[in-house]
Amino acid sequence: MEEFINDFVNYLKAEKNYSMNTVSAYSSDVREFFIYLKDDSAVRSLGEITDLDIRGYLSQEYDKIKKSSLARKIESIRSFFNFLERKHLISDNPVFLIELPRLEKKLPFFLTIAESSFLLNNYLAFAFKKKGEKKAFEVIRNDLILEFLYGSGLRVSELVSVKYKDLDLSGGYVRVLGKGSKERIVPLTLKTVEKIKKWTDHVIAERNINFKAGFLIINKKGQPLTRRSVHRIVKESMILTGQYKNISPHSLRHSFATHLLDNGADLRSIQDMLGHSSLSTTEKYTHLSLKKLLNVYKDSHPRSGK
Repeated sequence: MEEFINDFVNYLKAEKNYSMNTVSAYSSDVREFFIYLKDDSAVRSLGEITDLDIRGYLSQEYDKIKKSSLARKIESIRSFFNFLERKHLISDNPVFLIELPRLEKKLPFFLTIAESSFLLNNYLAFAFKKKGEKKAFEVIRNDLILEFLYGSGLRVSELVSVKYKDLDLSGGYVRVLGKGSKERIVPLTLKTVEKIKKWTDHVIAERNINFKAGFLIINKKGQPLTRRSVHRIVKESMILTGQYKNISPHSLRHSFATHLLDNGADLRSIQDMLGHSSLSTTEKYTHLSLKKLLNVYKDSHPRSGK
């Protein structure tokens, strides 16, 4: 079975152009399914697998994981069998009648404009007070990370992949390689440009690192920062500034999109900046603009009490 999974992985990379995270998740899901077949079924070949085998596996997983994770497992297995069918390795596709579970649509969490401003305007002072000047390297870098995430709405994976050569500081934008290896141009705020210059000047002076040859967001060894580290930095930033909200880097991305929409930006432009392939993905932010909705109601409805 392993050779089929390896062929599937190569197919996802080369033909579907999926991200490494998606490829890793899909291949892991398929391997787990085959472990189940080996341990809990009499199936010994691809042609013997039926929808009942898949349902048996999914029923075993149902109470262990979230519906979103279960949906991904189904999609992984479906993609694998669709791949096998395309390659004429099976005659009947056992996933044909398997349906995805209905998912609860949760609105993404975001900060208010006041909370975002307080975080970005005060992080540096709070962090230096807590960590001291000896930690200037990480304090200045972390301040840039927060500004970059909120100011440009990047995904964590995009942020840690930004290289100095991707930046056009005079033009005020950065070239980003997003999901599916799709390149897009994202604007930089004046504050982000200012903090990039402060960060690079500090690192060049302290460590003599040539940014032109590598990544922008680095650790003390000059290596690109991990996504896990960025998650930790963002969570820590809320504690340092006394706001104590459980946010993630994605919360800053959601804040970026929501605040643009609240201030009159059109959905199509926000879609381009976020790198969404479908406008329907961006439309979820229309549900977040409660303040804007209430203002329209108060200004327009004859019984609103204005």
